[in-house]
Amino acid sequence: MSESRLTQVLQAAGEVFGGPVTADDNFFDLGGDSVAAVEFATLLEDARGDEVDPELVMAARSLAALARSLP
Repeated sequence: MSESRLTQVLQAAGEVFGGPVTADDNFFDLGGDSVAAVEFATLLEDARGDEVDPELVMAARSLAALARSLP
């Protein structure tokens, strides 16, 4: 996994959830819902320059898994 992808995911998650997060955190355990998934995906799109499906955000078991699933 690219370290920059993980960094982008962690930064976006920290912004969405308003505090520090770890690679092992689960989106829903952090308080995520469909609205947060759209916000999270939009932040990742802005950082990466390509489309991120909010479904991908919600399907990942952890933030690290999300980073691994990004193209």
